[in-house]
Amino acid sequence: MPPNVLVVGGDAQVRSAAVAVIEDAHIGCSAAVSAEDALAYLREHAPDVQLIFTSFELPGRLDGVDVARVAALRWPWIRVLVTSGGARLRDLPSNVIFLPSDWDRADLQAQISWVGVTANASESQQQRRTAA
Repeated sequence: MPPNVLVVGGDAQVRSAAVAVIEDAHIGCSAAVSAEDALAYLREHAPDVQLIFTSFELPGRLDGVDVARVAALRWPWIRVLVTSGGARLRDLPSNVIFLPSDWDRADLQAQISWVGVTANASESQQQRRTAA
C-alpha cells in the first residue's frame, strides 16, 4: 500500500498514535522524525503522498510550517495538517490546516476524511508521478 500520509514528529508516542489512526483507516502511512527527514522522503516519494501530518515543533533547524512551505512550492497537491500546543499559528501557507495538539482519534479521522485522503488513490498518484 503506498504511503498516502507522511507523519512527521519528534515525539515517538504522538507519532505512533497518529500512524495507528491512519493505518486503522486502511490508509498507507510513513513516518519521519524531523523536517529534514520528511523533505528527504518527499524528494523520492512525493507523488504517493496526499497529506503530511506534522507537529509544529520538530527536532532540527526546520519546523512543521517550513515543511508546509516547501510542500506548497514543490508539491502543491499535498495538504499539510500542522498540530501545535501553542498559540494559533499565523501566516500559514494555503495548503495548511491547523489542528490543536490535544487532538484525539476522531479529530484526526475527521481531518483525513475532510482533506479527502483515501486508501485507493492510484489514479491521482499515477498522474502526479508523470507530472513530477
